[in-house]
Amino acid sequence: MYGQTLDLSRNNIFFIKSSDFRHLSFLKCLNLSGNTIGQTLNGSEFQPLVELKYLDFSNNRLDLLYSTAFEELRNLEVLDISSNSHYFQSEGITHMLNFTKNLKLLKKLMMNNNDIATSTSRTMESESLRILEFRGNHLDVLWRDGDNRYLQFFKNLLNLEELDISENSLTYLPSEVFDGMPPNLKTLSLVKNGLKSFNWERLQYLKNLETLDLSYNELKTVPDRLYNCSRSLKKLILKYNQIRQLTKYFLQDAFQLRYLDLSSNKIQIIQKTSFPENVLNNLEMLLLHHNRFLCTCDAVWFVWWVNHTEVTIPYLATDVTCLGPGAHRGQSVVSLDLYTCELDLTNLILFSLSLSVALSLMVITTANHLYFWDVWYSYHFCKAKIRGYRRLTSLDSCYDAFVVYDTKDPAVTEWVLDELVANLEDPREKHFNLCLEERDWLPGQPVLENLSQSIQLSKKTVFVMTNKYAKTENFKIAFYLSHQRLMDEKVDVIILIFLEKPLQKSKFLQLRKRLCKSSVLEWPTNPQAQPYFWQCLKNALATDNHGTYSQVFKETV
Repeated sequence: MYGQTLDLSRNNIFFIKSSDFRHLSFLKCLNLSGNTIGQTLNGSEFQPLVELKYLDFSNNRLDLLYSTAFEELRNLEVLDISSNSHYFQSEGITHMLNFTKNLKLLKKLMMNNNDIATSTSRTMESESLRILEFRGNHLDVLWRDGDNRYLQFFKNLLNLEELDISENSLTYLPSEVFDGMPPNLKTLSLVKNGLKSFNWERLQYLKNLETLDLSYNELKTVPDRLYNCSRSLKKLILKYNQIRQLTKYFLQDAFQLRYLDLSSNKIQIIQKTSFPENVLNNLEMLLLHHNRFLCTCDAVWFVWWVNHTEVTIPYLATDVTCLGPGAHRGQSVVSLDLYTCELDLTNLILFSLSLSVALSLMVITTANHLYFWDVWYSYHFCKAKIRGYRRLTSLDSCYDAFVVYDTKDPAVTEWVLDELVANLEDPREKHFNLCLEERDWLPGQPVLENLSQSIQLSKKTVFVMTNKYAKTENFKIAFYLSHQRLMDEKVDVIILIFLEKPLQKSKFLQLRKRLCKSSVLEWPTNPQAQPYFWQCLKNALATDNHGTYSQVFKETV
């Protein structure tokens, strides 16, 4: 499509540099997908590719630490960085999503399936971008209730026409989001988000919107009057929702609408007022298949209309069928003969009402006798499932800290008992209450149970580290249980004390030092520095780790 292409996909490439592309300035398309490139791009890696228009960087491990990423690609028009979730799933990592401001010719950007839930930059910026695919991320976190920082995340994409934010777990959209949409937006896709409601009135802020896709959600209603919500909308897709009925004046005055998809819902009746003929005559496509139409006398107008309209209705003869009643079940609406409507309606209504009441009483009585306790149990079981497990919180902990150390190392044990305990549990000053394995654990109780209780009943967990102990299973189990409190309770309880020089290649240790430096301590070799060490340890035990997080790397959502 663009010209000369180089395909380097699926080659186990770990690192790229500008010299790799020397003498390839003629390239128009480059495919680097399916590799394991995990470096931080700073705007120099693709310098020789001055003519590149299409870059596929999907299925890698891109780290967007710098806003200068890809800026050397001055002629780039299409960029695919989908499925680069590795660093976006890590906490405390900087993500500069405003790198687009440097790509002056970029027209299409694909950022799908990246699990993006945080961004250092509050907005994306571009004057050239026309299409943005942002599927499979976590706008539900960025736009969570009470957090207004990212409500205008897309607003500075001044010429964006198509925005796909499907599969972002958005059960609802904050009303301010519509005001923060790009001013020239024409197509908005919200597929597979689990939307339970939609603020139709806020569509007035999207004055150029022509296509709205809300398929595969959990919507149960349509707007009272579509024309009052949007006067520019030409295509509305509502398939695979839970819509049971259309509002009385749903399409009144919506003369601009050309395409309407209501398939795979639970619609039973379509009234004449919901579908004015002067509006329907302007439609080019109407999809109604896989609904639950009730072919009663209320459907007379609808049956007549589908037999006389010139609007294209796919699957009309095969899949636009009746759910009931009786003999009409499974019959095509287009071939329906509603002969029962010639009967006396009063008698029919009275008979149906009497029969319904009698059957209902029988069913309710029988069900109450046979299944009352089953229903009661199911209700409370489901209620507990929905609300989830909640830990009972206590304002008091038994210990200020649980000390984890290598009990098999005599030197470490001696240091803990003679130095650590002596300084922290000194009765002459405000002391700390420590939990020690050899002193405070219950004899005869399983090790794992003792370990779990000690961590849960302590405000902090102090790890006395040696390089040998860091490789043991006992340390890994204790560290996992402590880290689990951060996952479950959002409480950071870990403090690391190194008696030996720590391993410098540990990525976790490097990240820990940058995120919460006060929780990583080293035992000084100079005796004069030991009082300062003890004061730092006491400060760490007395303060909340979250309060000492670095402002640069503090999580933003």
